[in-house]
Amino acid sequence: MRKNIQTKVSNGIKVLIVDDEIGIIDSLSIFLKKFGYDFTGVTNPLEAIEKVRNEKFDLMILDFIMTPIHGDKVVEEIRKFNKELYILLLTGHKDLAPPLETIRRLDIQGYCEKSDKFDQLLLLIESGVKAINQMNTIKEINEELKEANAKLEQAYLDSIETLRFTVEAKDPYTRGHSDRVSEYSVLIGKYLGLNEQELHTLKVGGLFHDIGKIGIPDSILLKPRKTHTRRIFRNKKSSSNRSTYIIKCSNIQRDYTSSKTSS
Repeated sequence: MRKNIQTKVSNGIKVLIVDDEIGIIDSLSIFLKKFGYDFTGVTNPLEAIEKVRNEKFDLMILDFIMTPIHGDKVVEEIRKFNKELYILLLTGHKDLAPPLETIRRLDIQGYCEKSDKFDQLLLLIESGVKAINQMNTIKEINEELKEANAKLEQAYLDSIETLRFTVEAKDPYTRGHSDRVSEYSVLIGKYLGLNEQELHTLKVGGLFHDIGKIGIPDSILLKPRKTHTRRIFRNKKSSSNRSTYIIKCSNIQRDYTSSKTSS
């Protein structure tokens, strides 16, 4: 008995058919081939799980009553490692159909009874393909936005880095100070169990915490520490306010604010 039936790609949508009756797979293969779908047919539901694990499919047409396990158990296993696969459930036993609660819990996108004409199934497939294409478009847009945001953030960090180097060039006493503050902040953050985003915020904040010194005149910034007056101390202390002003519109500041709000 043939256990796998496969045809070449046509419209870019890969469909996996899972039914323990080879006759159903034969009929669906003719139907899907007519509409240009790339499909694979599998009679063993356990094999289907492994195929989804190791290959990329866009849509799965799945029989409900099968051996050795039913369709809902197949979906339950697949959802443990794949949340995106679009699944249509078929059954020739209306009275044995899974409850609506199960369909919702397993995120099964469509359900219909088996029929010789496959008209209802075609509508479900076409609807599924539209949803898949929309999700793929959204993913592409999100990736483009993510890449654009990364470039903007890097450009911002580069500009602030230039200011940081300018400050360290003005005040040799603090050269390397920001790097050390950043490193120690991250170590403390790891000890406290902070997540990656919070550690990134600490790292960047440590690097840039002293950039406010760019606004302090050299006559004050470079004055010998033993001769500090109260006025000089106030000027140096105000550098933290300048640092906040410089980065307050950045992602760094928003991340810091949101992390404080959520804690």
